[in-house]
Amino acid sequence: MNRFVAAALAVTVAACGKSGSPAPAAGGASPEAAALAPTGPAFVSAATTLRREATDAPRVKGPTGKDVGNALAVLQRGERVTLVEARDDWARVRSSDDREGWLKRAALLEGDGISEATVLAPADVFDRPDLLAANAKRKIEAGTLLLVVKARPPFSEVNVSSGPNAWVLTDRLATGDKEVSVAKLAEKARYLKRSGKEDEAKQILALAREHFAGVPLVDAVAAELEGTAPGGEVVPAGGTMPGQER
Repeated sequence: MNRFVAAALAVTVAACGKSGSPAPAAGGASPEAAALAPTGPAFVSAATTLRREATDAPRVKGPTGKDVGNALAVLQRGERVTLVEARDDWARVRSSDDREGWLKRAALLEGDGISEATVLAPADVFDRPDLLAANAKRKIEAGTLLLVVKARPPFSEVNVSSGPNAWVLTDRLATGDKEVSVAKLAEKARYLKRSGKEDEAKQILALAREHFAGVPLVDAVAAELEGTAPGGEVVPAGGTMPGQER
C-alpha cells in the first residue's frame, strides 16, 4: 500500500512540475510582486524631472484616456528616493512624499552606504586616492553638496554633481546635519539661479539664513550666490566641470 501511495505522490509532483503556473517567489510573493518590490535606496545626483511614464514625451495618456502632462515634479540633487524598478535607461522611484514615477537612471546614484557631506572651504581634488594624484586645476567650492560613495583612508570618493567622481581628503568633509542642510538649500538656490529664477533663489537663501543662522557656511554660500565671492577656478556646485559642456 505504501508503494501505491508513494507512486501517487510522485505522479502528483510531476504533474505540478509540468504545469504552467510559476513557482511562488521567496516569502510567498508572486513573481510580479517580487519584480516590483523596492530594490533599495538611492540618491538623485542631478536635478531631474519625475515623470508619469518612462518617456521624454511632454504628454501621455492619463487614467481616463485623455492626454495629461508627463512631468510630475522636479527632484533636486541630494533627494533620497527608493528604487522600485529599473528598465533600461529609466528607473521607477518612490520620492519622499510617496509619489512614484520615472526618471532617467543616469540621474540616480544607486547603492548602499552612500552618505551626504559638504566642505566648509575650497577643498583640493585628487584624481586617485594618492597624494601624488593631486589635480591643481580643480577644487571643490565651499557649500557643495557631496555624495560620499566610498572611503579609502585617508581619502573619500565623492560624487560632485556633473562630471566624474573626485577623491578628497576625508578630514576636509563636513557631515554635520546643519552644514549638510545648508549645502542642500544652496544646491536648490544654484539650480534656481541657473534656471533664471533669481527671486526664488534669493528666497531659498533667506530660508538658509533664517533657519541656520550662525552656521559659517551660510555666509560663504551667500557670498557665492550674490556674486561677492572672490574669483577662482573651482568645481561648480551643481554645474559642469571646467572645459565640459552643459
